Amino acid sequence: MSSNRIHLGASRCLVLLVAVTVCGLFVGSVEAKDEARALGGSIVKVYVRSNPPDLLSPWQRLGLQSSTGSGVIVDGDWILTSAHVVEDAVSIEVKRSGMSQPFVAEIDHIGHQCDLALLRVEDQSFFDGARPIALGDMPQTQMRVQAYGFPVGGESISVTSGIISRVEMSTYSHSLENLLLAQVDAALNPGNSGGPILAASKIVGIAAQSLDEAENVGYMIPVPVIRHFLNDVDDRSVDGTPRLGAEFQDLESEVLRRSLGMAEKQTGALVTWVDYGSAADGVLRPRDVLMEIDGLAIANDTTVPWPRVGRVHFSEVYRSKQVGENVSLRLLRDGKQIDHDIELTQHPMLVPGRRDEDEPQYLVFGGLVFQPLTVEYLMYFEEIPYDLATYAVMQNVVTPERRQLILIQKVLPNAVNRGYQMWEDYIVRTVNGTTPRDMQHLASILDGVQGQFLRIVTENRSFLTLDLKQARAAQSTILRDFGIPHDRSSGLRGNVESSN
Repeated sequence: MSSNRIHLGASRCLVLLVAVTVCGLFVGSVEAKDEARALGGSIVKVYVRSNPPDLLSPWQRLGLQSSTGSGVIVDGDWILTSAHVVEDAVSIEVKRSGMSQPFVAEIDHIGHQCDLALLRVEDQSFFDGARPIALGDMPQTQMRVQAYGFPVGGESISVTSGIISRVEMSTYSHSLENLLLAQVDAALNPGNSGGPILAASKIVGIAAQSLDEAENVGYMIPVPVIRHFLNDVDDRSVDGTPRLGAEFQDLESEVLRRSLGMAEKQTGALVTWVDYGSAADGVLRPRDVLMEIDGLAIANDTTVPWPRVGRVHFSEVYRSKQVGENVSLRLLRDGKQIDHDIELTQHPMLVPGRRDEDEPQYLVFGGLVFQPLTVEYLMYFEEIPYDLATYAVMQNVVTPERRQLILIQKVLPNAVNRGYQMWEDYIVRTVNGTTPRDMQHLASILDGVQGQFLRIVTENRSFLTLDLKQARAAQSTILRDFGIPHDRSSGLRGNVESSN
């Protein structure tokens, strides 16, 4: 299947390298010690105080949390680090090795898809004597590298050595995106996140995550993804990585290829569905065979050759481009070849890996708590409900009727909703006969609904009915009883609040 989609299983065995445990210093040689000292002034320890949202009660926060990570000074007087190190931060301080006092830093740009962030320090004395570390080339397997950072347990730089064992499209724990990721056997410990992986004194990757079921199996964000992020922010905004907005299947079945009218030597990937409103919408159709992308022949296992890496999933061709750039496609439809150039967009999935906004979306009406489904929310479950997992993986497709999957996440008890107070994580199908496209549309429906009853039908064909007049009369009491400052998240307040 295409890497456009979320693979829940992969994310469960990967852990982010935020500092929680102790790690010692290891340096393999006198030369390495000298190099570490020379580079040390450009490696940064990042101190973060964060206040993340509570996705189970999205109008409130979980409270202050402290963590540390690492970073590296790059051209432009920026500190490059991982997005998950500084997400939801309310305070960031940074300190170079040998400094006695930390400096205040702020997030300048953050890319959650690629798990990268750039920090800015206003006090330019922070950079005195530091040399920015340049980006190197695409890391290759068997390349020897050194991981620099500040694992928890000390203020001095830790340097560990290892080799690159593979580079492939894989899952980022922070965003659940499938992008290029490099596996390294250098010891990466909590606190290494955001720190540079160097070869020949140049950055070849940024430490990101490790495999919690194996020893010395860590992962770094490789140079092509870093360059993409840095080029993305040239216009002072983060557009992210583009998507085609289509799902594909391999064509390793000879019978399937014959049924599609493919010649013996023709290869490609089978289109199984196309998201409404995506870059591929109106260009690709189910049962098309995508044979080439930007002139690269797609093999029946859905891979293409990629410089300095080998074979990767063909999605790397368009995911390596910027939003707004074009990609050329050659496809087979009903036995005929068709060429198309399409402009790439950043098309959201029905069930994204991570919320797009710092504040989660929610809406409370009559005690019903509505919010969109994300895989980030699913990570709260020890055992994910089958119907939610199905939408996150197999039915993660945008349609004209649905651009978000909306849940009744829970019901806040009140006399107006008696009989439904045990409901949790019900997928909303219709509200008074209309399928809400997204949370904004739901807010409009609820603000404008008329008549005696509010009728909701769920995906599992359950029926919920509230008395509209009673529900609206109880709204202010429900908000007060549960300490909810607004009946909806800030992005939905363009609709008039139903608090009377």
